[in-house]
Amino acid sequence: MKILVTIKPVFEEIQMTDPDILKKNFLKKNPDLHLKINRFDDHALEEALKLKEKDTDIEIHTLSVGTKDCLEILKKTIGKGADKAFLVETESTDSNDPEFVSNEIKNHFNEQNYNMIFSGMMSEDMMNGVTGLLTASKLSVASLSGITSIEDLSMEKIIVKRELEGGTAQKAELLLPCVLNFQAGINKPGYPNVMRMLKADDTTIIIKKPKQIDFKNSKQIEELKLPSKTRKGEILKGSIEDKAKAFIQILKNKKIL
Repeated sequence: MKILVTIKPVFEEIQMTDPDILKKNFLKKNPDLHLKINRFDDHALEEALKLKEKDTDIEIHTLSVGTKDCLEILKKTIGKGADKAFLVETESTDSNDPEFVSNEIKNHFNEQNYNMIFSGMMSEDMMNGVTGLLTASKLSVASLSGITSIEDLSMEKIIVKRELEGGTAQKAELLLPCVLNFQAGINKPGYPNVMRMLKADDTTIIIKKPKQIDFKNSKQIEELKLPSKTRKGEILKGSIEDKAKAFIQILKNKKIL
């Protein structure tokens, strides 16, 4: 059995107080921040590794779409126990476009003939949560999100539990092949083995070119920019009575009163 785990590199620290941080993350042009494995994907990889501990015939591959900066992240997946890693080398912004990434995952899946795809249900930076579902749709296979545990696995099917809204849980059975999108916090990801990382070479980490040569006209995300300011706040000063009178006058001016 072969399992593909998709890995998205994200920045180690996301300063949500920085109004420009989303744009920096999207463009991957922030030299002050280092890359790490997306937390949701790390938990998905750990679930695959737990299956391999029970069945040594299971082979685990990891895949990232992005620049060569992703190689260090993929090396860590080898250190954690993945058998092989693949990088679809492309432009920085392409790695944040779900349409582009899902197409590359689909192409790689068909080349390698995997039984399942494991991924995080979303990424820490963009949080759109659609790449796994898009991939499943393109492959015409079943998919579930919010997976919290794997109950049983055979060559024909897998039984999982997933988290639903309101804190309820659902048990589901899927025929293979399928795409599973895992929730975060469901396990404790292990640390990479340094010796395994040092032994990683071009036979265990393989760089590929994207299949899509001309993709600019079909991207989901064309541009990312901060919203323009359309309103401004006004601070009322003076005593409570002065503030109340000023506030009432503003409401009258706006014809609310």
